[in-house]
Amino acid sequence: MIKCLVSDVDGTLFLDLETPTGIIEPNTISQVQRLTQSGVRFVMASGRDHLTARYLESKLQVKVDGIGQNGGVIMIDDEVLISFPLDEKVVNALLDLMDITSIDVNILFIDDRGHHVMAKPRGWMYDLFQLMLERKEITHLYPEDFRTYRTHDHHPVVKAVVICHTMDDRDAFTQEMVEFLSNQDYDWFYSSPQYIEIMSKNINKGTGVLHLAKVLNLQLDEIAVVGDSYNDISMFKVTPYSFAMDHGDQAVKKHANYVVSKVDEVVDFILKHNETLK
Repeated sequence: MIKCLVSDVDGTLFLDLETPTGIIEPNTISQVQRLTQSGVRFVMASGRDHLTARYLESKLQVKVDGIGQNGGVIMIDDEVLISFPLDEKVVNALLDLMDITSIDVNILFIDDRGHHVMAKPRGWMYDLFQLMLERKEITHLYPEDFRTYRTHDHHPVVKAVVICHTMDDRDAFTQEMVEFLSNQDYDWFYSSPQYIEIMSKNINKGTGVLHLAKVLNLQLDEIAVVGDSYNDISMFKVTPYSFAMDHGDQAVKKHANYVVSKVDEVVDFILKHNETLK
């Protein structure tokens, strides 16, 4: 029996692929409510911070647990149970590199409380997160630059996001970053044409699902996962009930056992599957 559904957010629950609107289709809301009423736990897994679960609760009107920061934080029943801080040496090296690079980049740091702080709190990306704050999609965005903020607050950073204007800038900065941080322990990946995400070594959504299973005392075949992006592949690999969104790249979809157009279809699958086991 499937006892838990872990869902990606952007491009999966939020289907607007052009803008992070935070809108969930009404039928999807109804389906998730049906799912939780049947006793299946609903968990989000996102590059967004873990407190996004509370925003989703307000939209879905169901209990939502969170795998946030791409596996960097696990929150169950509103309590952070596990977090994986990014090495402080990596954080400092990223700031040092940003000081000397000729590429126009910004860096967003997210700590284990879901607090968002930018290296340079200005520009179009800061404006985007300010809008997300107004929509209550995030809970904290600070007007101070990261170094100033660090003088009075020192909670561990869980994820850093390098924000570039173009894909060419992203690729060029990646090369500089890999060389500059050559002796540091971290993982990185592209989450969009403009974003480079930096995490602790061997931490991802898949490890988040593994830790979730241990905490909830679930077998991996009691968990279903759904997502649309490359950072969801690690989830697809840990359970046979893996669903990819049909708008995802073929290289992503090939790692999932099922392809769907909406989360609604995953809910139908789970409810029918569980009914056959009664």
